[in-house]
Parts: sequence; structure tokens; C-alpha cells
Amino acid sequence: MNTNRRFLSKLAALVVAALLHGTACAQADKPVSLVVGYSAGGSADFVARVVSAELSKRLGRQVIVENVAGASGMLAAQKVLAAPADGSVLYMGGTDTLLVPMVNPKFKLDWERDLQPVGRMTTVPMVFAVPAKSPYSTLPELIRSLRKGEQGNFNYATPGIGTLQQFYGELIKKQAKVSMLHVPYRGGAQIATDLVGQQIDSAVLVLSTAMPFLKDGKIKALSVSDSVRVPQLPDVKRIGEEEGFGGMAMPLWQMIFLKAGTPASIVSTYEKALFAAAGQADVRSKLLESGVSAAPLGAQESRTFIAAQAALLRDIVTSAKITQD
Repeated sequence: MNTNRRFLSKLAALVVAALLHGTACAQADKPVSLVVGYSAGGSADFVARVVSAELSKRLGRQVIVENVAGASGMLAAQKVLAAPADGSVLYMGGTDTLLVPMVNPKFKLDWERDLQPVGRMTTVPMVFAVPAKSPYSTLPELIRSLRKGEQGNFNYATPGIGTLQQFYGELIKKQAKVSMLHVPYRGGAQIATDLVGQQIDSAVLVLSTAMPFLKDGKIKALSVSDSVRVPQLPDVKRIGEEEGFGGMAMPLWQMIFLKAGTPASIVSTYEKALFAAAGQADVRSKLLESGVSAAPLGAQESRTFIAAQAALLRDIVTSAKITQD
């Protein structure tokens, strides 16, 4: 009798193991959704499609980009949080994943509680620029003039309140202890044109927007926001090199996340695939052509990076009292 029980128990265990294995295999064959919080055709969508193609090769599973636009990426994040924590849905988040909940309390996303970083893919440098006819060619020259009160209500333009471009301007104000008037536009399309025409004193632009005007000599770059100098502007100092900025950096960035609670083995599989994909020479080349720098970090390094960026941004939210409805 005991022998029969042991036999039946072993048989049941084998059946359960076979069923679980079959379920796992079936799951591994299903496409993976990469949810992006912005419309098709934009820069975030471009990055997602370049990276997803490489991820598909390495995972042996199709990674399909799903555009869920709205609320500065928050609708996409909520879609991921509503999905099971089984690796079937990835979220391409970035700077807005931190910024939007900080400046708009109606969004309750908490990256530390709700999300598991898989790895950083890219950074997008921002440029603090002035018109070609500006008397300033470096950031310290401008700061010295502002401290002497030589410029009156010197202003800087950005695509809007609560954008990282505004935060970069506020970082310069805070660390240099100078005054600059923020001029928020409704998006960035007109800013470069107005900067060239000297309707505004300065502006914070993403590198891809600034480069055509920099190449034509119509504007000048005084600083870049990344943690390294950008290849396209080797003589322009990154902000962390300037006196009083202590190695600081504030790039736009993009990262892959999973829902918190996803098993560590699944996170590790995606982390290895993403790191390999972002390190591919042709991937780096495609991204660089669009003004985006491949900047891969692993899961733990990404967590450390986000925590440091969050602390820097939170300090500026408090000091500059930035809010967004």
C-alpha cells in the first residue's frame, strides 16, 4: 500500500512538472510587448524599434513595440503595472518616469516600488545654447556676466514647465547662484528658430534639434548635460566639468523596466539580451545618427543611476517649486 502511494505521488509530481514545463515553453514562444509612452514616428519610438529588433534576435521571441501615448508616458506605465509580472510586457521608461509624478501629484507611479529596472539603453544630451551673435562662448563667461548684473532679465527657453529642459536651466541657476527667467513654450519646434532670430537669450535644446543650427554657425553651445562630452561637440564642456557643478549630469535617458515582482531569472535574461543589443556597433551607429547615444547599464547600475537622478531632480523641484497641472 505504501509502495502504491509512493508510486502515485511520484507520478503526480512528474505530471505537474511536465505541465509546468509545457506552460513555460508555450509562454516562451509568445511575443513580448514593449510598451512605449509616445506615438509612432517620434524619437522614443525610433529607439524602441531599433532595440526591439535586436532583442528579438537574442531572446528568440518577437518583441513588438506597442505605442500607448498620453499623460507624458504615464498611460504606458499604468498598462505595464496592470499586466502580470511574468516578463510578457516590458516598459520603455525614461526621465518622465521620474519627473511626471514629482511635479504632478495626480500620477502615483513610484519607480522604486512599482518597477524593476532591466537596463539603461540610451542617453540624449541636452545643449544650453545662445545665438551666434551672443557675446558669450562658454558657460563661465555667461555666469560671470549674470553675477555682475550686466544682462538684466536674461531668459532661457524650454519646451514647457516640468520638462527636463527646464530642470537643466534651473540646475544652472541653482548651482551658479544666478538669475534667469524661464520662458516655457508649448513644445520645442519654434524654440531654435527664435533662438537664431535672437527673440530669446538662450535655450535648452536636445542635441538632435541643436546640431543643424550649430553646424551652420547660427547658434553656440555653452554646455552639454550628459556625463561625457558628446562626439559631435568635443570642445564643449559637459556641465559636470564646470566649477561649482561637482561632476553633475542631467541627460534625458531611456531604460527598459519590468513590473516589480518579476522573477529574478526573467530579469537576468532580459538584462543580458539588452546589454548585448545596446552594445552592437550597428545599433550604436543608428542611434548616433538620430542624436541618441547608446549608453548601456545593467540592472543594478541602472537602479543606482536612477536613484542619483531622482535625488537631483527632487532637490530642484523643491528649490524651484516646479509644479505641473
